[in-house]
Amino acid sequence: MKASEYNQLSPEMEKKLAQNERATYRVNNVRPDPDNYGKFLMPSALQIPSTDVIYDKYKKDFVTIGAIERVDNDGNPVFLNIVFTAANFGYLFLDGKNPVHQKIYQFLELCNYNESNPSKNGEAEVHFHRVDTKKEAIQERSMRKLIVRAMNLALEMDDKKAKEVAMALGIDAESIEEIRNELEDYAGENPSEFLEVAERATIEVESLLKEAIKKGIIVNNSNAQVFEWAETNKEIYKYKKSPNKNYVKELADYLEENNPDELNAIKTRLG
Repeated sequence: MKASEYNQLSPEMEKKLAQNERATYRVNNVRPDPDNYGKFLMPSALQIPSTDVIYDKYKKDFVTIGAIERVDNDGNPVFLNIVFTAANFGYLFLDGKNPVHQKIYQFLELCNYNESNPSKNGEAEVHFHRVDTKKEAIQERSMRKLIVRAMNLALEMDDKKAKEVAMALGIDAESIEEIRNELEDYAGENPSEFLEVAERATIEVESLLKEAIKKGIIVNNSNAQVFEWAETNKEIYKYKKSPNKNYVKELADYLEENNPDELNAIKTRLG
């Protein structure tokens, strides 16, 4: 195809960045490298095809588009190289003041390789997406605040509370120093889950019940789906199995609301 045959779009389909505007894109499936802190797993370089066929809804017809850098003496297109690199953490930044960036911007916005393009062909393989930098900044600040809140709570809670929360989270350590260290790590890495557990009203009772199970005073008979006294096999509470359910929390809720005498009996046995 000659260069003149590309980008025969209706005016309404054309895309342009304002002079003071920037656009940010990132290759898909970039993920942190678990073995190298601060590094990411992604191809060293991913080149996006410089041509595509899209549907112009105003012309009601298909149009071949291309990211054309220039036209040679024979009227043939010389295409731009659009490459996402690991050296740039998979990002591509475009500036409205740059004429070449304007050409790349229109192509990236219209092509089917863009996951963020609402008009893309649903059967096409997507390679990248447009980054909403404002939204990401808001999300990052929100997460940072959540981490600070969780870390402060972990640092400020007394030893008794720290042990209760640690037990509820499945943290098993010998000394209070080890418990607090693991708890603070957990708060920094999983702030939402930490706060949900630490601020739960039944956390003290849950800790007590886990201690009773650990010491063999009560038993979680998972086959019969029942908590029972270890010595007598007398039923304390029957539950229904369900994915991701916290059965100890459910037992704590039940005892506090419906059977405080049984709860006091467990407390007495624990001394």
